[in-house]
Amino acid sequence: MSRDLQEWSDEELAAALAAGTDEAICRELYERYRRRVYLWCHGYAHDLDEAVDLTQEVFIKIFTRSGDYAGRARFSTWVYAVARNHCLGRLARRSEVWRQRLAPLDGVEVEDGRWARELRAAEVAGSLDRLLERARSSMAADELEAFVLHYRDGLTVGEISRTLKCTNLTGARTLIQNARRKFRRLTAGEKRAEE
Repeated sequence: MSRDLQEWSDEELAAALAAGTDEAICRELYERYRRRVYLWCHGYAHDLDEAVDLTQEVFIKIFTRSGDYAGRARFSTWVYAVARNHCLGRLARRSEVWRQRLAPLDGVEVEDGRWARELRAAEVAGSLDRLLERARSSMAADELEAFVLHYRDGLTVGEISRTLKCTNLTGARTLIQNARRKFRRLTAGEKRAEE
């Protein structure tokens, strides 16, 4: 490896990992994705310890199944799909109570920079988790998932459509727009509460 691994793209690292397990490559991918995977897992589990366990299990799958990544989408989209499927599988084995707690956290494409700024400001202020927790009661799970995938994780509408298995781009856009409208109401309520 002539270049520093930090200079490699995610897709280059994934290809190298698929060719043969390398501890340095695993460590680099882990550093790049540990926070995102943990947040995704926490969005499903709603429990810190459970999210840590799920995160470890997801990384084991990523490292052992890297050959399954076909390169048709960004590596981050594949990682999200692995995390989502693992969490859903774990929750499916649990009681109905756990299934009701499901609130996937995934991305939405930024069409209006103001929304991304508001989301980042909420995260910096430490209120993002509180807002997302409140959003679970006012948004459908797929709306919340599309919203987070787009604004927090930076997935495009096309990537969200594939990830959420929408029949067309309009379906993903509608989920994002509905979620954005509901998020606007939530943030307005947060601002009034702080005044």
